[in-house]
Amino acid sequence: MINSKYLIVIFICFTSCKTISIQKEAQHITTQSMMLGVVGNQKNFALEQDYNHVALPDYNQPIKVQPTVIAFSKPSFSAFKKAQQAQNNTVVVNYVDSVKTNQSSFLKLEIADRVSVINALKNKVNTDVFQFLQNNNQAHILTTISIALNQDDQDIIKKADEVFLETSGVKNYVLKTYIDKALQQTIKFTDGVVFAYQMSSACWKEDNKYQLQIINLVESNDNCPSKSYLSAKRAKKKINYYNF
Repeated sequence: MINSKYLIVIFICFTSCKTISIQKEAQHITTQSMMLGVVGNQKNFALEQDYNHVALPDYNQPIKVQPTVIAFSKPSFSAFKKAQQAQNNTVVVNYVDSVKTNQSSFLKLEIADRVSVINALKNKVNTDVFQFLQNNNQAHILTTISIALNQDDQDIIKKADEVFLETSGVKNYVLKTYIDKALQQTIKFTDGVVFAYQMSSACWKEDNKYQLQIINLVESNDNCPSKSYLSAKRAKKKINYYNF
C-alpha cells in the first residue's frame, strides 16, 4: 500500500509541474500554439494537461488587450523552450540564469475588455458558441497567454498606444497595434511561442425575461458576482425557485 506522504508528494509534483507563476498568478503550461479569445476545455491526463480548442467566437468589434512585459525566469524559460520545440518556431531568446540584468523578456497578454467579449457572445452569430458554454460548465474562454516574440515584434507592442484582438480571415485572430488611433502593425499569434495560459469561466444569471445570460468572466480562483453561478443549470434552478 502506498504511504500517504508519497501520495502527497506525487500530487504536489503533478500539479506544480503543470503550472507556472506569472506575476504571482498560476498559469497552465502548454506546448500548443494558442490564441486569445478561443473557447475550449481543459484536458487532464496522468502526465499531461492541455487545452482542447472547441470554438472561435466571431468578434465583430476589436477586443482591447493589455500587454505586460515580464523578464524570463528559469521556470518560464524552461516552459518556453519546451513549447518552442513543439511549435517549431525560431523566436530568439537569450537567457542566462546567472545574469540578472539585461535579460530577455516575454509578454503577458490579457483580455482587458471582457464586457466586449460577453456582448459578442450574446450576438446571434455566436448562438452556437453561447449554447455550448451554457451546456458545458467545464468550457472556458482563453483570456490570458504568456508569449515570447522576437524583439522587433515585442517592441512594436510595447510602443503601441493600444493593442486589440481582431478577427482576420476565416476563424482566425490576430493582434493589431495602434498609435494615435492609426493602425501600425498586425502580429499573428504564430509569430511567437505561447507557453502558458489562463482561462476564464462564464458566470450565469437570469435577465428580466427569465433568460440565462453571461454577466461576467472569472478566473478559477475568483467567485461569481452575487446570485450568479458558474453552472448554467444551477442558475436555471434558482430562476425556477424564485420566480415560479
